[in-house]
Amino acid sequence: MDSTVTLAIEQPKRAITSGVLGMVFLLATETMLFAGFISSFIVNRSTVSVWPPVGQPRLPIEITFINTLILLASGVLYTLYARTYKAGKGSVTGITHLLGAIALGATFVSIQGYEWVQLLSFGLTSKSNLYGAYFYMIIGAHAVHVMVGLTLLVYLFFFVKSNKTFERISDKITITGLYWFFVVGIWPLLYYLVYIS
Repeated sequence: MDSTVTLAIEQPKRAITSGVLGMVFLLATETMLFAGFISSFIVNRSTVSVWPPVGQPRLPIEITFINTLILLASGVLYTLYARTYKAGKGSVTGITHLLGAIALGATFVSIQGYEWVQLLSFGLTSKSNLYGAYFYMIIGAHAVHVMVGLTLLVYLFFFVKSNKTFERISDKITITGLYWFFVVGIWPLLYYLVYIS
């Protein structure tokens, strides 16, 4: 009787790198920051009978909705980039997706900047009242996060162009993606709370 034993050796799962773990911890603190802003906004908004206060300009709901779609599309393009790169280890299509994500993110910030200039010209400032203070605090904090995210995306573009080590690039894609998805993912909630509700 011939009995042979075949051993299947499983590839070890790749450990979470310190960079990815660091980004997870950073995003946990950023989540707490925005949770604090949002809860404070909700509590203060509920203490007044009229919100927004009389005489304040109406927030541009429609253009900001389009801007929301632009930011969400940027997140989709980044997802396509990450999948394309990790599946095929880089391609022109993948780089096009990354550049598209950067362009749409920059468009989002530009439209937000234009919106702010208009609101300031209509008299809505951070010193106007709680409405203005919360608007600029919450939306401003998000805008800063988007600009940091864009910086990471641009850095990733140049990093990918100059490095050929798949593991190093893959880790940077994951780290950048976590941050960008946070920025993209929290925006619809902020848009709903600040602009619509």
